[in-house]
Amino acid sequence: MENKHTFLRNAMLNGKQIEDLRVSVGWDRMDGYYDRILPRSYTHFSVHDGSSILLAFVNVISDGIADAFLVDLMVHPDYQGSGIGKMLVSQAIEALRQDGIRTIEVIFEPRLEPFYRACGFIIMQSGILDTWDNKDN
Repeated sequence: MENKHTFLRNAMLNGKQIEDLRVSVGWDRMDGYYDRILPRSYTHFSVHDGSSILLAFVNVISDGIADAFLVDLMVHPDYQGSGIGKMLVSQAIEALRQDGIRTIEVIFEPRLEPFYRACGFIIMQSGILDTWDNKDN
């Protein structure tokens, strides 16, 4: 990754920046949700280029003591495969370790298993119930 990219914890982001990144990776926009999500999150991490453009993002849900969940990891398609995602996850994990959090978890699609293994995650069987039925956002 080039030095012009900046890794930040709790950058001053607005929902539109994250929503635009969601659309760029092929996800639904979730208009208006991130302005509500960010203040309720434990923390979030992002990568920006020299002009503050959001290149990558991951949100963290946590009790701040024992467990943390990485959610919504996104890397702009122009930067996928460049190492930015792995760097973002690595730095987020290190920051959470420094916070004293013992267990860091992530849910991902099966095609992303090699990426998360490379980030040091042990792959376990899990389950998810997704109640999101409004696919228009």
